Amino acid sequence: MGGPSGQKNKTHKAGRRAGPSARERARQGKEVAAPRAHPKSAAHDGKLQRHLAARQQRDAKRQELLERKRKGAAPVVVAVLPLSEEVDVARFWHGLRHACEASLAPGGPASGAAAGASGSGSAGAGGDMELELLMSSGPLAPTTVTIAARSRVRLTLLPPPPVRGDPLAVADLGRCAEVVLLLLPGGEPATAAGAAAAAAAGAAAGVDAAGQAALAVLRAMGMPSIVPCVVGAGTASGSGSGAAAAASMKDRSAAKKRAEKALAAHLAGEHRLLHADTPTDLAALARHLAEHPPSAPPLWRQQRPGVMVEKAEYEPEAAGPGPSSVAAAAAAAGGGEGGAAGGGGVLTVYGFVRGTGLSANQLVTVPGAGDFRILSIHGPPDPHAVTGRHVPAHQAEKAMDVEAGAAGGAGPGPVVAQPDAEEADVLVRENVPAPGEGEQTWPTEEEMEAAAAAAPRMRKKKVPEGTSEYQAAWILDDEDYGTDDEDGSEDESDEDPYGMDADDGGRRRRGGAGDAAMGDDAEAPELQPIDDDDDAATDAGEAMALDEEGGDAAYAAALEAAREAKARRRGGDGEAEAAQLDFPDEVDVPLDQPARVRFQKYRGLKSLRTSAWDPKESLPADYARVFAFENFKRAHKRAREAAQRATSDLDPCAVAPGSYVAIRIGGVPPEAAERVLAAVAAAAAGQAVPLTVFGLMQHEAKLSVVNFAMRKAAGYSAPVANKERLLLVTGLRSFTARPILSTDDPGADKHRMEKFVHDGQHVVASVYAPIMYPPLPLLAFKLPEPAEAAHGAQTRLAAVGALRGCDPDRINLKRIMLTGTPVRVHRRRATVRFMFHNPDDVRWFRPVELSTKYGRRGRITEPLGTHGAMKCLFDSPLQQRDTVCMPLYKRVFPVWPSDMSFAER
Repeated sequence: MGGPSGQKNKTHKAGRRAGPSARERARQGKEVAAPRAHPKSAAHDGKLQRHLAARQQRDAKRQELLERKRKGAAPVVVAVLPLSEEVDVARFWHGLRHACEASLAPGGPASGAAAGASGSGSAGAGGDMELELLMSSGPLAPTTVTIAARSRVRLTLLPPPPVRGDPLAVADLGRCAEVVLLLLPGGEPATAAGAAAAAAAGAAAGVDAAGQAALAVLRAMGMPSIVPCVVGAGTASGSGSGAAAAASMKDRSAAKKRAEKALAAHLAGEHRLLHADTPTDLAALARHLAEHPPSAPPLWRQQRPGVMVEKAEYEPEAAGPGPSSVAAAAAAAGGGEGGAAGGGGVLTVYGFVRGTGLSANQLVTVPGAGDFRILSIHGPPDPHAVTGRHVPAHQAEKAMDVEAGAAGGAGPGPVVAQPDAEEADVLVRENVPAPGEGEQTWPTEEEMEAAAAAAPRMRKKKVPEGTSEYQAAWILDDEDYGTDDEDGSEDESDEDPYGMDADDGGRRRRGGAGDAAMGDDAEAPELQPIDDDDDAATDAGEAMALDEEGGDAAYAAALEAAREAKARRRGGDGEAEAAQLDFPDEVDVPLDQPARVRFQKYRGLKSLRTSAWDPKESLPADYARVFAFENFKRAHKRAREAAQRATSDLDPCAVAPGSYVAIRIGGVPPEAAERVLAAVAAAAAGQAVPLTVFGLMQHEAKLSVVNFAMRKAAGYSAPVANKERLLLVTGLRSFTARPILSTDDPGADKHRMEKFVHDGQHVVASVYAPIMYPPLPLLAFKLPEPAEAAHGAQTRLAAVGALRGCDPDRINLKRIMLTGTPVRVHRRRATVRFMFHNPDDVRWFRPVELSTKYGRRGRITEPLGTHGAMKCLFDSPLQQRDTVCMPLYKRVFPVWPSDMSFAER
């Protein structure tokens, strides 16, 4: 502060030339300018300049993307899919082709037809279009067209599946299509009955049942880019007049709103709808397809190369050293089919590579044929090269070479990639175990001494008379399960009804079988001693009547009556799924076979969650033929890295995506080749969906146990049972299997088998199948029986899901529930009948814990009589209406496949 007033005046600054040295530099003209910030730095750029630079970068990247797509990209696959029978597909198809072809002509609708095109087009244009459509009588077959928008873009148009309502054809469409044109009717329903039927079916107007099924399949496969189109706006559906009068703006707006409402009922999100009636509308649609590249396909298609087959050839003679197919490799190993022992011929498929780069070291899977090795990859001329006006010189020369090659009948072309013998994937389906792998050597004396020293010290344990060594292993220590006073309190005042006095019974119970039945203290129900009064004493006459009155005939009659009552509660055979919910896993012990023999493969578990179960114990012989991963995630990572090397030109044996190639596949059997050639010919004629050949990632041809997470499809009400024959369709393969269903419990090491897929429930389906890497979709189809197919029954989508992983060590346990009826109940004690039929079974299963439907837990104390009655003790008072249950478990495994090709179509 300056002075008493706090005022401080600003000092005078003389400026840059105030000092003597500054004036001297000025006189000599040597003044040095002060440092300045760089003129291009962000600090000196204004907001407008920054926005301008960002926009220029975006435009440059967009132009680079379009140029790259125009020069080297494969044609965009555009599929047409009507969602209603009211759509005139043929008119739309020929109109779209006409609009694409007219875009190349000077003054075509895609380039400059603007007169009268702001809203609905003109009647004259509509008449010209009708004339063009009448003159065009070509079939609805796949075709590749070129659109001249800002840059020339090629489109491969795919017609809709020939049979509406075929979900398998829609699934094939979802494998190859990059853009799907969803056609919705723009007019009102032709009749009121049609609108009422659609409302009764729960569908919005404009999407029928077949359209709903198609959308459900596409959602499950992974929805590609979609472009909804309104067809027939302003005209009544089904009108037979040939007039094509232009619709008014009001009618077009109303039709668009109806289509938006119908689409929103089945697809989430906002979608821009386009009209497709007049030539101007179709030209705008073609321009939209050219200027808006499709979004990225589903991830399972991005991480694998795919080739949509346009042409196929077959050479019957064998080619290439060694077996090239799975069947031939299995035959060479001694376990394959006999028909493939000759090695097969060479199948050559033509098409564009999409997705990632295709390496000659990869294996490929051919729908309807199987998995095979690549002999070589050739580079034939592109049959859809861009030609015409405004084509650069180097592209014009390439087009002339293409035409010359086509005229000369050139074959697959020059070889561009061949497999490396050291790096190529080995084609092996099943593992071949070593002959002595299952043998066990006897341990040495040092190993036995070390094991004895490391083993815990064992102590003697009292067990009931007649208990075998196997039963004794179940009996654990538990001091809380009653005392001598508790066990003997009920019978000490009266004579034992079965000829055993109280002292004898108490002496036997003190041996420890009943006291140790439940295992460790943490899991056992807490049973404390109680004081019984005289009213609780057992009546010897009543107890004897349970077993001896009437003899075996009366017991059999009582058992039959009990089972009939239980069957009435469960319902008939058609209500098996509902009965499984009310009476899960309940089974009855047969009269003619002891339970210890009938259920000898089952065991009791203290806790399904915490009890130990060795995943390597008692494996079937088929498990020696499957492959398992030491680290599944690491193997998947390495497979992805190999696919990235093929895409980034780091693999000398790979071709880049977008290339037109001819793949020579060796070892294809003649029968499989005939199916492939027939399918390709049908697709070329528009009678089927084109085939898509996928390149497999590393290890994806080897057999393992594959687990899928799935749920019942929406709208499917029929039961889906365990081990039911289903057609499983993934992105790569289609094959029939009988999956075993189990609970989807995250974090659990044991999973209980399910008998049905209930509504709203997620289950895991386990099958023997080739290894697959997630993500991968799953569609489970219910195949009609031959008698049903003869009456027109179609394949229906039963369940949808996704790949969970490959894990042969997953433990799936089948549970059975033995049930008994409490005939006498006193507090925590009860006499139970009809669970077993002889006392030996009661003693055998005595260590297994009991449970009831009302949440009680208990154990068997001793058998009563000769017909399987038993005395039980529970952790809390029991109700007379309760049911006593004994859960038993055994491990189950998938059904071994009958067809090792895994290539049904």
